[in-house]
Amino acid sequence: MDAKKKYLIIGIVAMLLVTIGFSAAYWTAQIMGDGKDMVVETDELKIIFTDQTSITEDTVVPNWETSKEFTVENRSGGDYYFDILIENFINTFETDSLQYRITSDNGYSMSNFEPIPKSKTSSTTKLADNIKIEDKVIQKYKIEFKYLDSTDPQTEDQGKTLKGNLKIDKHKSSSLAFFEDKFNGAKKREDFSTIVSDSSKYYEDGNYTENGNKVYYYAGNAQDNWVQFGENANGEKLYWRIIRMNEDESIRLLYAGSSPTASDAYIKSSGNIGSDGFLAYNKDNSNNTAYVGFMYSTGSTLADIRGNGTPSPIKTELETWYTSNLQSYDKYISKTAIYCNDRSTYGESSSEWKSSGTMYYNGYRKFNTNKSDNTKNHPSFKCGVGGDGKANFDSPDAERKKDMFSVSEASGGNGNLTKPIGLITADEVVFAGGFYRTTNSDAYYYRNSSGGSATGTNWWWTMSPSYFYSGSARVFFVYGSGNAGQLVSTNVDDTSGVVRPVISLKSCVKLSGSGIPDDPYTVTSDSTCDALEN
Repeated sequence: MDAKKKYLIIGIVAMLLVTIGFSAAYWTAQIMGDGKDMVVETDELKIIFTDQTSITEDTVVPNWETSKEFTVENRSGGDYYFDILIENFINTFETDSLQYRITSDNGYSMSNFEPIPKSKTSSTTKLADNIKIEDKVIQKYKIEFKYLDSTDPQTEDQGKTLKGNLKIDKHKSSSLAFFEDKFNGAKKREDFSTIVSDSSKYYEDGNYTENGNKVYYYAGNAQDNWVQFGENANGEKLYWRIIRMNEDESIRLLYAGSSPTASDAYIKSSGNIGSDGFLAYNKDNSNNTAYVGFMYSTGSTLADIRGNGTPSPIKTELETWYTSNLQSYDKYISKTAIYCNDRSTYGESSSEWKSSGTMYYNGYRKFNTNKSDNTKNHPSFKCGVGGDGKANFDSPDAERKKDMFSVSEASGGNGNLTKPIGLITADEVVFAGGFYRTTNSDAYYYRNSSGGSATGTNWWWTMSPSYFYSGSARVFFVYGSGNAGQLVSTNVDDTSGVVRPVISLKSCVKLSGSGIPDDPYTVTSDSTCDALEN
């Protein structure tokens, strides 16, 4: 067949329906008009389609082209961000001859035509991502479609299909879309008095997250939360386990070593850490309540001791390791993610802080004193919240912020980190299926892909204070194979623990793969994502 006279018999039902969706609320849109001037209105946006509502073609030839035009009006009362999507999208074309371009008078515009993404199964595909429109502004858009003429054979496109429904939607980060897809049907866990050993996916919300919105998290023997990201200074690939979605929608990862079968998933040969990897949380300082701090200050009052004047040795070592191993991957890592060093106590009507004697921090009360009481043992992703869901007496927001470590303050963190790296919290261990002084050899945070301990016999630090007793400050840790996966605590100057870094991927990165050890998720981003803090 002559390339200039090819006829491509396809089914195109592009832009058949117009819908708007928002993740935070349910509502009913009023659709007025028939064909031209179709209007969709909500309290936040008004969409007017200024030409036909559907494109239907039975026969497409080279040089075929068509377009859709619409306007978007922002009624939200502030800056608004939206995506242009195609839902129920199928594109089975083999070549890249079928292309599109979006242009606008005062909004998002593409300089060139680009190939329409391919999908053999029904999916949702973004044509444009995170478009900004200021309050009370109207943007006019035109989406052009065309099939290129080419001297190259195009017969493999014979009989192929393009179809889908146009959707203008409130912007949803790549990570949120990932979690909503993978956690479809996830439940809210209510019982934290026992371990979780099966492969489970849950969500938390309300009083136990920083903004009250859903946080999705893995628990028990998760099989599909493996990520391969970065290389260490020796050129070895680095593997991680997804812990959860953070409140800023970034993706929190726990270091899992240089292979899925690693039994030495902890940092070594960094700063003061030798090849054995052993490091105290704060080797030279343990006789003051201040020394449970990821950063700390000394003094005679809680306000003094909860300060952040001096970095702990473990923070310094994490930052040294980051510089050597992850600095070249910094563009992928969230600067707004928060790492909680909860130095609050459990008092509801008065502070229980003491400068000497015995003092119990929030985590100890939740996971030891009240570990069997589901009205008081609930872990929290919100820093400084007790097991009953109430903010602790000594944790008003100004004090909580001192414990909320981040590089950027954009999501409420304190901005005291120089590198975006921390440790897992005791709360995250309990969410993940752990329990105080109870083994859990099935928990993903303990296991490697071979079913053994990811850290061998070695135990590893969290960044959650436990209590102060007999002149020693204590922090929670997680056992290795000796007492598989147990959550316990020890003195901050104990030199027999190892360090497993925790980082957070930006919410705008994309994950590809199935998440199993042989096909871990891999990470990509674009130039727009690279330039963002998250």
